Formats: sequence, structure tokens, C-alpha cells
Amino acid sequence: MRFKTQSILILILVMVHLLSSCKKTDELTDFTEMDEIALGERLAEAFAADTEFSIIPTTGNSIPYGYANSRLAEITATSAISKSEEFTWTIYLIDDDNRQAFAFPGGHIYVSSGMIFFLDNEDQFSGLLAHLVAHIDQSHIAEALFFKYGVNGLKSIANFGNDSDLKSIISDLELSADFLSFTRGNEIQADTLAISMLIETTQSCESGGLFFSKTLNIQSNQQSQFIAAHQLEQSRLEYIEEVISASGCNAEVDSESASRYQSFRNSLP
Repeated sequence: MRFKTQSILILILVMVHLLSSCKKTDELTDFTEMDEIALGERLAEAFAADTEFSIIPTTGNSIPYGYANSRLAEITATSAISKSEEFTWTIYLIDDDNRQAFAFPGGHIYVSSGMIFFLDNEDQFSGLLAHLVAHIDQSHIAEALFFKYGVNGLKSIANFGNDSDLKSIISDLELSADFLSFTRGNEIQADTLAISMLIETTQSCESGGLFFSKTLNIQSNQQSQFIAAHQLEQSRLEYIEEVISASGCNAEVDSESASRYQSFRNSLP
């Protein structure tokens, strides 16, 4: 069984590599991992300073942060991630009724209380985290910003922290879904990589599909920026299910998944 699991992981990772090699922006190769880390730190600092957002403090909230960090740590410890040790993976919980979730380069992940209460169980939450981790690991956020600022502009923002550009990027989170949108190829790559991560965790390997299924029938006037930017087509869900089926992985949801998640939600301030 262990040999079979390893073979499945190799097959899925080959698929991720092929997708990456086809879609990678060549100019972005000059934007190094150190640049990504610096950019993520600058953006995290700018976000924390923006009064439009309220990050739930870690002090006095050890229970919800302990739970969220344990789910993130299980995902980022998997062999499927290429930057598990290079990046410092950190989760921030936001006090916001809107259903929001997004990530910055270098390992910064943000999830709102509205999104947390929207989801039903631990597996859906893990599916969301795995998807965001995949976007970070494959440099999709940096690539999306590259098309607006260019590699030299991004290097300048990352290493010198240009205040106006930082504020512009943060304001995109407030005003539009553009920052949260990725190419179709990047989304497929993130879906595939997320499944390969989840195979190595205690969560259902179908967690990514469970998360997107939850968002499938939301009416347009009730969609958040994140959900609007990640519109789930039936074909996308079918693709996720095909990869899961081919892998032969455990898609069963733990019977205690919902109750553990409910305790997490109840622990939020």
C-alpha cells in the first residue's frame, strides 16, 4: 500500500510539473524565492497596518490559532510542496463577516471569520488551505502581480517597500476580485497539487472538491470576492473527482470532522 501511495504521488507531481512548465512566466525566473519572501513580508506589514481589516490577535486566542495552525502544518509538511522549508508558513484569522480567503507570497495565508462560519467541517477548511498553499508554492500570486508591475517593479516593492504600490495592492483586496484571480492553468495546477498534499494528511483527499462543492450553488449577489474569483464550473469539479478516483486515495470524511470544526468556530472571539 505504501508503494502504491508513493507511485500515485509521483504521478500527480509529474502532472503538476508539466502544468507548471507550460504556464510558468519566463520573466518571473528573475524574481527569486528571497524576493518572494521579502514581498510577502512587505504585504503582510501593509495589510496589518490597514484599518479596513482587523486581524484577530494571537494573544488570548490560542485555541482557534492552535487549531488553524495544526491544519496548516499538516498540509505544509507534505512532500508534495517544493517550498515547505524555504517559506515561513503563517495563518492569520480576520474578523470579517465577508467570506474571504487569500494569500501573499512567502507563506502568508488569511481566512476571515465569515469564511470559517460558511464552511461545515474540517475537511472543507483543509481543502481551502491546501488550495491557498498550492497557489503560494507555485508562485501564482507573484505571477499575477508580475503582469501589473513587471519583474523590476515587484523587486522594487519587495526590497524597498514602496508605500504607494503596497497600498495599491492591498486596496485591490478591498475593491475588486482581480488580485484573487488566477489563470485557468494555475487553478488546475493548484487543484492537482492540493490533492497530492491532502493524500498525505489525515483529511479526506477529496477535501479540495468538498470545499468547492460548498461554493457551487451560491447566488451571484451572495458571493464574496474570493468565491467570485474562484467560480466553480462543473467541469472543474469533474476534473478534481477524476484525479481523486485515479489516485485510489481515501476520500472518506472522518465522522468527527464536523464536531472538531464546530469547536474551532465556537472558539473564535
